[in-house]
Amino acid sequence: MQIVTKFTLIFLSSIVTVLGYAQSSVTLTHEQNKKEQQDTVIRKGIPWLDETITEENRLPMHTDFVTFPNTDQIINYDWRESSSYLSLNGSWKFKWVNSPSQLPAQFESLTYDDRHWDNFQVPANWELNGYGFPMYTTSGFEFTYLIGKPNPPIVPMDFNPTAVYRREVVIPADWQGKPVILHIGAAKSNLSVWVNGEYVGYGEDSKLPSEFDITKYLRKGKNLITMRVMRWGVANYLEDQDMWRLSGITRDCYLLMRQPLHVRDIQLSPTLNASFDKGVLKTKLIFNRINQENLKAEITLQQNGRVISSKAVKVSGQEINVEQTVDSPALWSAEVPNLYQVVVKLIDHQDKTIEVIPLRFGFRTIEIRGGQLLVNGQPILIKGINRHETDPVSGHVISKESMLRDIQLMKKFNINAVRTSHYPNAEYWLQLCDQYGLYVIDEANIESHGMGYDLSYTMANRPSWEKAHVARVERLIQRDRNHPSVIIWSMGNEAGNGYNFYRAYLRMKELDTSRPVQYERAVNNYGELRFDWNTDLVVPMYASPSAMKNYAARNPKPERPFIQCEYAHAMGNSLGNFKDYWDIIRANKGIFQGGYIWDFVDQCFIKVNAKGDTVYTYGGDYEPKEAITDWNYASKGIFYANRTPYPHAWEMKKVYQDIHTSLLGEKKISIYNERFFRGLENVELQWEIIVDGKKTESGLIKNLNVSPQQSAVLSIPYQSVESGEKFLNLTYRLKKAEALLPTGHIIATEQLFLGGVFRPKTAVLAQGKINTERKDGNLIVSAKDLLIEFDLKSGWLTRYQFKGQAFVDEHTTFKSNFWRAPNDNDFGANTPEKLKSWKQVSDSIELIEIKSTVVNNLAYVDATYKMPQVYGQLEMKYCINQSGEMRISQSFLADTTKKVAVLPRFGMQWILPSGFETINYYGRGPQENYIDRNFSSPVGIYKQTVDQQYFPYVMPQETGNKTDVRWMEIKNKRGRGLLFTGDSTFSMSALHYFDKDLDDGLKRQQRHAADLVKRKQTQLNIDLKQMGVGGVNSWGAWPLQEYTLPYKNYSFSFVVKPVE
Repeated sequence: MQIVTKFTLIFLSSIVTVLGYAQSSVTLTHEQNKKEQQDTVIRKGIPWLDETITEENRLPMHTDFVTFPNTDQIINYDWRESSSYLSLNGSWKFKWVNSPSQLPAQFESLTYDDRHWDNFQVPANWELNGYGFPMYTTSGFEFTYLIGKPNPPIVPMDFNPTAVYRREVVIPADWQGKPVILHIGAAKSNLSVWVNGEYVGYGEDSKLPSEFDITKYLRKGKNLITMRVMRWGVANYLEDQDMWRLSGITRDCYLLMRQPLHVRDIQLSPTLNASFDKGVLKTKLIFNRINQENLKAEITLQQNGRVISSKAVKVSGQEINVEQTVDSPALWSAEVPNLYQVVVKLIDHQDKTIEVIPLRFGFRTIEIRGGQLLVNGQPILIKGINRHETDPVSGHVISKESMLRDIQLMKKFNINAVRTSHYPNAEYWLQLCDQYGLYVIDEANIESHGMGYDLSYTMANRPSWEKAHVARVERLIQRDRNHPSVIIWSMGNEAGNGYNFYRAYLRMKELDTSRPVQYERAVNNYGELRFDWNTDLVVPMYASPSAMKNYAARNPKPERPFIQCEYAHAMGNSLGNFKDYWDIIRANKGIFQGGYIWDFVDQCFIKVNAKGDTVYTYGGDYEPKEAITDWNYASKGIFYANRTPYPHAWEMKKVYQDIHTSLLGEKKISIYNERFFRGLENVELQWEIIVDGKKTESGLIKNLNVSPQQSAVLSIPYQSVESGEKFLNLTYRLKKAEALLPTGHIIATEQLFLGGVFRPKTAVLAQGKINTERKDGNLIVSAKDLLIEFDLKSGWLTRYQFKGQAFVDEHTTFKSNFWRAPNDNDFGANTPEKLKSWKQVSDSIELIEIKSTVVNNLAYVDATYKMPQVYGQLEMKYCINQSGEMRISQSFLADTTKKVAVLPRFGMQWILPSGFETINYYGRGPQENYIDRNFSSPVGIYKQTVDQQYFPYVMPQETGNKTDVRWMEIKNKRGRGLLFTGDSTFSMSALHYFDKDLDDGLKRQQRHAADLVKRKQTQLNIDLKQMGVGGVNSWGAWPLQEYTLPYKNYSFSFVVKPVE
């Protein structure tokens, strides 16, 4: 009867598609009033259209473990090494159509001929392998371009890409008569299964496995497994994450043979006493049925292969509980991830092992006390990151090797915590976090961002969706509860709040009392950062530094920990003011405990363009125009999609480091160990004395004895230096390799100012006879080997030639510049529009007068400009000697009675001809840095190429800046060039791209780094200052006020000299 009913529902689902409109393509070709509607009566009982159905015949979720027939097969806890598993990864027959109604009839039948179907890999995403198109959306359901305003549970059906997978498998002979489980690791967005033509079941939640008992459907020999996966169904209303929307089966699939009586679930509950010197492991074994045989279970507790405890218990009933005590247990933390092994054996009446299940676990406690999150009694700091499962080639299919690489990157860059944004990750990811030490917020696969948060509209408050919400958090805990790395459960992300999340919270508390539960949208007042009762932590997004200060003032003794679940939006050239965040966190212990940067890695995919260049793609590069959403939101990582660090990754590493050093006095430093569980025994300190950028002394201190959360005073035996600007550079390295980190790996750095001043040589002295004249529309300054020309119409320098070498490119000028190519944060704040007057005035400044004179063999040129767009006046003064040395003084007089926006930058721009490829400078480096992002950039002398100054942000934008520069020189291969020296420190950049190459204009354009064509010329910017890049968010926040250039008077002087 069930089979008949099921095929009736499948037939009715085809009728649903007829009720919609006819559509032959994915473009919008119909009137608004023809948006499809699906009759409620017809939807009911059809799983992918009925929100009250989340599964059919799916087995209950259980913790992740691998079962082996004997101990000899146990290798790295890998299911592939067990003869109890049969992999279903690999090639399947595959039929992809535009809608479920286009599937061939009886596609699940044993007699259906699929020989002409395509072959397709499992796991793999359809859209990255030629079937359909990827879509990127950040806050809206991807199918609204087809149906208009979202109207749950309505989804498109006339265009709803659907695929059927078919594969014949031969069941091993020794599996006959034993239970066989079909495991599908993850399927987006829903999964229906048939075996040998018979319907088996259905499952939703595209980031957790679905398992079905297929024993009764199997035959000897060959068996046909058929799966149907649809792009859209009701489940999509709870999977509206900021990510690529891709379809297919994305994790491992296999068949698993079990014994007639077997362990269905293992729940490990390690506990500690108050003094952490005694641990108890409580093991609950849940069997598939009540035991009627003479079996026993043996639970062996080990550490590094050494048996600590072993207990044998007769199996009676369907559950057994075993307790084992460990004295002085080694505790698990992200700093010291001590793991124990527990091996569960099922033994028959003849003492024969019939099943072995090995697991790893850790002893640690998680609690909230005194308003703080405590791990093993310590108020840890969360130096966290959000991470999507993403690969530039395989999309949402992530290999073990890729996961390990990501873990290694996190460890190398001082990250200690990860939020699985916004869904449960692959089981192997959690195993790696357990093994190598990362704190995990484990998040349920719930986001309904596109529905908003209004109580009358949000999915969170719709009664018919309660089961769907609660089921997802239940299955999350039921799978991941054994992992010590999971310290917090998250109910989801940006899905509103209401009854469904109240019920979900209570259910999570029933399932697990050992961990807190958080939820960002359980907020009552975001302005005051007041949160509802159904979150154990205060976990806002993108609270600014000022908002955090206000919170601390209002809540000197908070009841809940404050940890931002997202902050420091790292989109494009970003992560400004990151040190400011952490200055506040560290200054307010007991109130703040860190946060999770958004996010870890760009979600971009790789394409190769017609030129053969690699292009990193984002939303809009694949979709039909009706489906495109704004912004290059796929690119907002600390790391590039290929895992290359962005320049701001180094700022994160520096701010997140665990060792902090301060100067106590002459030759003495204080070292503070911010760790909570480890000393610095495996760390050595290399020190250097730097005078005017050059190393004069160095040394190595091999032994650092600094306990956790303690400071130590250390003497540095350097010689006193009388003159020059002096720094003490400190580098902390590993003495011995640690897991994933090599010997000598740098874990922390510090640069301490020891005093003294750098004395720039900026005097321009008379060197011999020099002349000025006006001729052919130019003001000409000339001497024996010198020719300089100023255009009399614009007032700008157009020629600078010394000893036959031209230093200004033809048809360009050395001129004032107040504009920068907008970065992603600028577009979010709409600065291209709000600050456009500074771009206009840079291009159309009006000369009032230009005059010149020669006094004591020095030529003086003065030019005055009016700047009506910004109600200001500019004075340019040049002092030039016979040797081509030129002092430039730039002064801006602001009319402060007027309201004018901040300046993007204040400085000068020079275009050099081709051939100038090498720069040396004394300032901050080596990577690009900005006034709000230069904490990780020590002052020093750096020799680099012009090519190295450019970073290929996915969308072209401002790049290459260096701050606190004392001097810089740029040279060609013959050693000819220019030396720039400031009266004060300045900023500079040198690029083979002009601002106009990097500037999209008022609105973002669909451009990529690979679209740019490198110029032979070099654009050199010499600035007093450029405003910060920002780092609060990318949709409205400006750089912090202290990192802007307010409208006021400015003056800037520097000297340029020819070098050879």
